[in-house]
Amino acid sequence: YAFAKRGQVLLAEHLADDPDTLVVASHPGWTDTPGVDDAYGSQKKWLEPLRSLWQGAEGMCWLCVADKANIQPGALYLDRTPQRKHLAGPFFTD
Repeated sequence: YAFAKRGQVLLAEHLADDPDTLVVASHPGWTDTPGVDDAYGSQKKWLEPLRSLWQGAEGMCWLCVADKANIQPGALYLDRTPQRKHLAGPFFTD
């Protein structure tokens, strides 16, 4: 999942150069889904509080109807807000 999300972020940045199309990436936050159950099992308690399915989808639904002038092209959105996309440090590479 992490590699796929990273790919979405990089693709959104690349496609943001097209002035005719608004492209962003979106993160639902830690949401209580079957995928989280399968990946974390009983350890998912460490991720709590998990979001409901609606809470996870709400930000993406908002992006679909928000005024285009208020959306930052190529951004990564979580909770209707652009987020930092890149981490730097001894264990990360840009």
